Amino acid sequence: MSIARKHPIANWLLLPPHEQRKALDKVLAFRDQSDDPMASGLPPAAVAWFWQEELPRLIQRPDVRRQAEEHLTELQYQGDELHQQINTRAGDLLERLDAIEAQVHQLQEAMG
Repeated sequence: MSIARKHPIANWLLLPPHEQRKALDKVLAFRDQSDDPMASGLPPAAVAWFWQEELPRLIQRPDVRRQAEEHLTELQYQGDELHQQINTRAGDLLERLDAIEAQVHQLQEAMG
């Protein structure tokens, strides 16, 4: 892909400019249909459209499937990293809690 632009909903997905513009126009149309003139961010209807219609259609193409697979791998890696961080921090906190509870128990015993 010589020139590519990020999809307006899934910034990990690179598309040819004409397809990106078509997707952006769709997102803007959903925005314009909103009843809330103060709404910000992506319209929920646009996000639903992407996951239910746009991506299933696009993912049939080998280039898009490859990008989705790469993104999935990256997300899985990030999830694994977060699990490790959570487990490490939780373990440290549990050790601190055990030490505090041991001191509480010792003080209670000493106080009778």
